[in-house]
Amino acid sequence: MLTIPHPISTTIAAAIALAVASTGAATPGAYSGGTFAVNVESPTVKVGARALIVATISPAAGYRIADAYRHRIVNLAATDDGVEIGRKVVRGLVKDGAVVFRVEVVPKTAGPHLVVGVFRFSITDGERLDIKAAPFEATVTATD
Repeated sequence: MLTIPHPISTTIAAAIALAVASTGAATPGAYSGGTFAVNVESPTVKVGARALIVATISPAAGYRIADAYRHRIVNLAATDDGVEIGRKVVRGLVKDGAVVFRVEVVPKTAGPHLVVGVFRFSITDGERLDIKAAPFEATVTATD
């Protein structure tokens, strides 16, 4: 079953990105999709320094991440020219029952820069396998 991101999830993710951008701190963002939860750690680094955005998808009680699926973030892009993204598609690794993604970025200008994409992952309740899509948003804040 393919799940299209719900507008509320998109709104929540946008609110998280805005909150992180306005604080300028490496604050993790989080939201829930019912059967899963997303946590995104947005970095603050110096201009030109390599940084990692770490995103984790954890299953809700009664669910587990499907090990055999190619979990990934696709269509990675910056909303401005202030940050360079290492890859347009990033694969996730299943670790301790969750999927962990590491998105490499290098900010080119000072300030907050929004990075967006789409999580693609699968989750199961032991009987049914669901292929999910959820919004990915993170803010990379660069300092001089």
